[in-house]
This record gives sequence, C-alpha cells and structure tokens, in this order.
Amino acid sequence: MPLLMPAMTLTLGIFWVAMAVLLVLSVYPFLSETPRFTLAGWQKFVTDEFYWHVVRTTLTLALLVTGLTLIVGYPVAQAITRIRRPGILVMIYVVLVSPILVSVVVRTYGWLLLLSKQGLLNFALLRLGIVRDPVSLIFNMTGILIAMVHILLPFMVFPILSVMTQLDPDLKQAAGDLGASRWVTFRRVTLPLTLPGIISGCQIVFTLTISAFVTPFFMGGGRVQVLSGLIFRDVEGVNLSFASVVVFITLGLIVSILILTNRLTRQIYERADVSRT
Repeated sequence: MPLLMPAMTLTLGIFWVAMAVLLVLSVYPFLSETPRFTLAGWQKFVTDEFYWHVVRTTLTLALLVTGLTLIVGYPVAQAITRIRRPGILVMIYVVLVSPILVSVVVRTYGWLLLLSKQGLLNFALLRLGIVRDPVSLIFNMTGILIAMVHILLPFMVFPILSVMTQLDPDLKQAAGDLGASRWVTFRRVTLPLTLPGIISGCQIVFTLTISAFVTPFFMGGGRVQVLSGLIFRDVEGVNLSFASVVVFITLGLIVSILILTNRLTRQIYERADVSRT
C-alpha cells in the first residue's frame, strides 16, 4: 500500500480535484463577474450543429490515425520479430523511438517544411514528373494524418511487438505441419493471439489522437477544427466555463470508446471460448 501512495496522491489529489473544479466551472462559472448556476454552456454545445461537426471531425481523425498506424505498425512489429542481428535491431528501435524523443512542436514544424508546396516532397514529385503542380499536403486533413501517424507509430508498434515476442513459434510450426497455408496460419493463429497487443495499441493511439492539440493545430492551419482546438480557443478567450464543457465532452468520448472496445474484446474472447468448447 505505501508503494501506491505517490501514484494515488497524484491521481486523486491533482487529476480528480482538477476535474471536479472543471465540472463545477461548467455549470457555475464562479470566475465570471456574475457567478450563477447555468446550463447555458452545455445547451450551446448540444444545440449548435457546428460543435457536432467538430466532434465528427475529431472522431474521424482519431479513427483514421488509429487504422493507419495499425496497418503500418503491425507488419513492422512482425518484421522486427524476425530480425536476429542485434545491431540492426538497435538501429530500428532508435528509428522507431526517435519521434518520441523530439518535441512535438519540432516534429510538426519538420513536417510543415517537408510537406509544404515548396517542401522536399513536392520538389521530388515535380522533378520526377509525377505531378504538374505542387500538391496541397498541409493545412488540411491529409497533412494532419501523415504527421500524426508518424508521431504515434511507436505507440502502436511496441504493444503489438510485446505480444508477438511472447508467441510460441511451435504453434506456427504445428499449423504448417497440419497443412495450414501462411494466410490461414496468420488468420487462425497469429492474429487471434496478438489481439491483446492490437487492442492496447489502438486504444493508446486513439486516446492520444483525440486529445492531441499541437499537430492538428499547426498542420490543420485552423481549417480543420478538433475538440482540443475549441478548448484552446475558449481558454485563450477566458471563456473557461465553455472550455470546461468541451473538456468533459472530450473525456466522455474517450471513456465511451474505451468501454466499447473492452466490451467488444470480452465478447470476442467469450465467442472464441465457446467455439473451442
């Protein structure tokens, strides 16, 4: 129990107290000149179509980033498990971890330089004759997706990799000896056994994307509105009551998705147990 005290103190004493203050602030703006109980902020968010559009954009961005990082990250994790040379493994780990070691502002600024109309990518496309005019890759959803997938790729690869490294190689060998093709072995053996890593990676990437601010703010250029941008705008405009409302909307989305994925995972495992019996 004493070992839990530091973490419990930080969680209960800082996070939940702060959330309680924000909850009160969302219905009782005690920092304003005329503090009184009001649900105006919640009513404004629920009844204004603009804010629902922002919610849809945020969810779409989070789902696309999660799906793309999974598509890119799963083969990467599988390839890493087949590498036997320690030097190459260290080099790959450094490349994968490098986005985390650099400030998110620096990373995003680097992507702005690479993807701008005068950037390296457009220069290469024009010189190779692939396009006639520079492609617009920043200040839109495309630029945000490219930068977010790069930044969050390690958070997808390492949970999957941690599960893959624990797989018994004899299982694949046994499936092959029984006549299963490589695709059937992957679909019936590898994929189900790595499902916990996939779910963990998806939950981490989704949560980080839906609450991300710096990358959507700079790569979107104000043209792609997400919930974190609304919070920043209202905090900057000292509209703390409405900012608190958006905070709880964001938190509610994250908690709902986590509960939904956990239930789906439990159902998948229950069906798998039934099919085995």
